Amino acid sequence: MSLSLGNTANWSLFYSETFTRRYDIPIVHPDYGYIGELVIPVLFDSPYLTVKASTSDGKPNWKQLGYVKQKIRVGIQEGGTVDAFLNRRYLLSLNQPTLLTFDPNIAATYTLWFRPFNWFKDVTIEIYEYTGTL
Repeated sequence: MSLSLGNTANWSLFYSETFTRRYDIPIVHPDYGYIGELVIPVLFDSPYLTVKASTSDGKPNWKQLGYVKQKIRVGIQEGGTVDAFLNRRYLLSLNQPTLLTFDPNIAATYTLWFRPFNWFKDVTIEIYEYTGTL
């Protein structure tokens, strides 16, 4: 049995937010960017997500917007946290959905760490979760 990824009834919008400029690149953190690193504040439980990322200040020839990584809860507490990153990052396409696939045997629930490229001053992401039969 295969997934029905092409069936729109199998996808549900799970999270949507617009992030705006938080830092001034020339003065504060020149390598950090206008927006910086973000953790998406929800738990996902589907091994399949689709992320659509857009911006109002993109140029027509720009094709990517930034990266996401899976952040999971582990039993080791170091530095006051029990979260760890899976050492795989996904490059997000700009204005084009990006399919993310995660191994459900590693973690039943997880969140996402998001890092837009330094030059973006605003970013909107829409995250769809696959709700069809696995």
